[in-house]
Amino acid sequence: MSGTGKVLSYGAFTVMALFGLLGVMFVAGEAFDDPGGWSAVGMTASWLVPLVALSVFAVLRPESAGPVFVAATALAVGFTLADSAFGIIPRDDWGPVAAIVVFALGVALAFLGLRRAMLAGLLMVTAGLAQLAATVIVIAMRAAGDEPGASAMLGGSSGVVMVPLLVVGFLFVLAGSFGHERGHDRVEHPDYR
Repeated sequence: MSGTGKVLSYGAFTVMALFGLLGVMFVAGEAFDDPGGWSAVGMTASWLVPLVALSVFAVLRPESAGPVFVAATALAVGFTLADSAFGIIPRDDWGPVAAIVVFALGVALAFLGLRRAMLAGLLMVTAGLAQLAATVIVIAMRAAGDEPGASAMLGGSSGVVMVPLLVVGFLFVLAGSFGHERGHDRVEHPDYR
């Protein structure tokens, strides 16, 4: 990967890692605040364990992780769109489950982006656009009622997750495009003396 590609990859990773750290503390804090106790432990583990497992897998086996992340992104996108259209998860009782799923996937994708920037970036952008589409679906379905407008919806959990995913995803795509400009077609020759 070229120098510019590396700088962009590490910059994108740093932004997503900081966002992930703040997000983990916020989401876990909310769970321990309400409902608290063992329910909070179970709720937090349900997304934190897959986040850590996928992140470790991306670091240790980036080539093998590609198909796994493609499948995980497809599942997250399908779930997010289905939940927004059909209200599968009672948001008032369980919280923004789809947004947390996309958040956890996005943080894990940042680890993949260190070695496979283009793939991670494209998957992040796909997940971010799915979150945007889900938000538009909810706004369209609530347009007839007294529900919050678009600005209120984008300021909620969907917008908080969607914007960093899109921005960091585009940075990884850019890093991947710089990485393919140079370096991959060169053959390294040992220095014989």
